[in-house]
Amino acid sequence: MHIDGIGRAKSSLAFVLGLLFLLFCPQAFAAPADIGGLTVSLPDAAAGWKKAAKGDLFMLQKDFPETGDDKRGSALIQISTPIAAARSSLPAGLRTFVSTLPEMAKEDILIKHYGVTVNGHDIRVEERCCVQQQEVSIKQIVVGIAGDKRQAYLQLVLLNVSGDRGSGAEADFEAIVRSLKLDPSDKDFDLAPASDDGGLDGVFTHLDTGVRPNVFGGMDLYSDSEINVFDPKGLFSTELPKGGRNIVEHCKDNPTDCGLYRLAGGGFFSSAGSIEMRSVTSPYGTIEIEAKSFSKKGQDLVIDDADYRAVPPFEDGTTLDGTWVYTFASSGMTMTSSGSVAASRELTLHKNGAFERTGWSGVSMTNEIGGSQGDRPGSSGRYRLSGYRLDLTDASGKTESMSIFEPDKGSDGLLVINGTNYLRDDGQ
Repeated sequence: MHIDGIGRAKSSLAFVLGLLFLLFCPQAFAAPADIGGLTVSLPDAAAGWKKAAKGDLFMLQKDFPETGDDKRGSALIQISTPIAAARSSLPAGLRTFVSTLPEMAKEDILIKHYGVTVNGHDIRVEERCCVQQQEVSIKQIVVGIAGDKRQAYLQLVLLNVSGDRGSGAEADFEAIVRSLKLDPSDKDFDLAPASDDGGLDGVFTHLDTGVRPNVFGGMDLYSDSEINVFDPKGLFSTELPKGGRNIVEHCKDNPTDCGLYRLAGGGFFSSAGSIEMRSVTSPYGTIEIEAKSFSKKGQDLVIDDADYRAVPPFEDGTTLDGTWVYTFASSGMTMTSSGSVAASRELTLHKNGAFERTGWSGVSMTNEIGGSQGDRPGSSGRYRLSGYRLDLTDASGKTESMSIFEPDKGSDGLLVINGTNYLRDDGQ
């Protein structure tokens, strides 16, 4: 199969690779850009990206200087002009574009995302890493987007770029992909419910248990309280909105937590029999659609034969009285090594609004949610419960805000704090 425009990518990319470590002065560019009728929003010039080539492939380059920890490197973004082709040819077209780096075509796909865009186009994302050529480490991410009549292809090539520098370049590339408009009628990336979406309201939890492999070669038991937050208009989130924000604000900033849903089936005297969930599965804006069985059981839900219990919010100013403990342990053994890791945290909440905690290391800072101020507050102070939010404030005024809910109706034996299970310690 021959796709006009892609075949010429090999020579263009080889030319750029040959100039990787040569000094040149490319022109700055401004957003947005029209590429042969294809519209994309480009990063601000202050981000360091420069236009590096012309022709069938729109190309951007960002150079990184050598540091004490990193070699000199470059990131390249290529965007093809639209190609006339049937939707069904997308997999073949993607393989052709991947082969612009012949050595990469031999590598296994490390990460892939397949689905549709918010505009209903098919989208495929494939990531391959890492080929070494003449002491240059190469990573490739290729994206293909196809409508009924035409397609576009994009790729990010990282040359000696990893860590925070690589993450930043990938974030810029992801934003470009989300912004791409293949057709003039395409809308911006947004989770906008349709008129027939929605129908549910509230927070629901499902207890998922099982075993999973760990890094030590062993198996760990797990027990996760999964969350679904449903908005009546049609948004859903698998995380509680953070920092007191509503679900619309949360999904705008965290689209991969979210999606759209629609109830279907049923009739005048019966409820819906299925739920269609359209989940955003990657920062590229890929959407996967699943149809699951659905029914109501009082205030609770049954989705895909799994029970989801309604979780009421805490009334503003609610107080609790007790100590809750989180413990984690993982161990295993292989033929050549063995290892283990363990952690424990305690949180004591008093009826008078005071708290104490132990074992809350700085590592858990990654679980903070919006509204936290500066460093983690001290090990004691005052707490406040409201809705699905727990605020801990120490004597100096530093505050940490966390999500919280009680998955068991009428019982505080288990608190889920920032997605982690804390069991009540009745021995205290």
